Amino acid sequence: MRKHTVSIIVSDLETHPGLPRLLQSISRQSEGLDRTEIVVAGNGGHAPSDEKLWQAITGLDAVRLETFDPDITPSRARNLAAARSMGDCLVFLRPDHRLDPKYLTTADAVFADHPDTDILYADYIRLAPSANRSMGPSMIQLPSYRDGLLQARGFLGPGVLITRDAFSWTEGFRDNTFYRDWDLWVQAAQAGADFYHVGYPLTSCEHRKVSFKERAEDGRCKAVLVINNQHFFHEHTVRWALSYLRGEAWAEAFGFMTIPGPMDVTRMLHDHAMRTMGTDTLAEEAIRQFDQAVINSHLL
Repeated sequence: MRKHTVSIIVSDLETHPGLPRLLQSISRQSEGLDRTEIVVAGNGGHAPSDEKLWQAITGLDAVRLETFDPDITPSRARNLAAARSMGDCLVFLRPDHRLDPKYLTTADAVFADHPDTDILYADYIRLAPSANRSMGPSMIQLPSYRDGLLQARGFLGPGVLITRDAFSWTEGFRDNTFYRDWDLWVQAAQAGADFYHVGYPLTSCEHRKVSFKERAEDGRCKAVLVINNQHFFHEHTVRWALSYLRGEAWAEAFGFMTIPGPMDVTRMLHDHAMRTMGTDTLAEEAIRQFDQAVINSHLL
């Protein structure tokens, strides 16, 4: 069986200092580097000599920089880099990601045993941030794939591998949501992609602090993700997304990085109706009267 070629695409628009360590982790693959290329997507912040430095770090000639306009978005940079890459499979990484030495070997084994696989994801290790190493690393064990999980959370983790065919079934990464990876996996799932979970930590990444902007935009970005892929979600969830974007009072942002399911939406509507009718006020008054009656009975 012919083994897949792999294009590793690294988005480095802000020239992250962790890029050399990522390249080192790629260079330590037990096998498969002869079928691998590394494409770094930049926007003008890299020196002309960087390609030679990266080739020296990895020992590979197939490492190159693709430079795009300074104002390019992360989604568009990834899409253009993918279009200019050559591999049968695509892996999109950030500079703070690391690959286990068995990453490519494991991918080969999965495709040999499960040739219908379109998307491969694995457990991973979450490292403490550079400024706080006292936290220690933790291993994140992911569940086997089912649509319901992806409908609620973008749970796949870092270092997901997608075949070029499956990537072509999607519109690529979109600009209208922070959750561009989650949105891509939903697009692929909606197109019928076959997901395979490896129960071993094949990647690692630093624990990244969530920005205030990301928290503030969480509800809108989730709602847009649902609208982008309406046929993948329950009609109640689609109603929530439309209502949230319209600013309707009942549609709450819900839990951070979690999309409400149909029962959650029903509960939101019920709670809002109760508040609107004043039922919560009536309940508080009933409790107050009950407490007063108990006090009075003790005084008799």
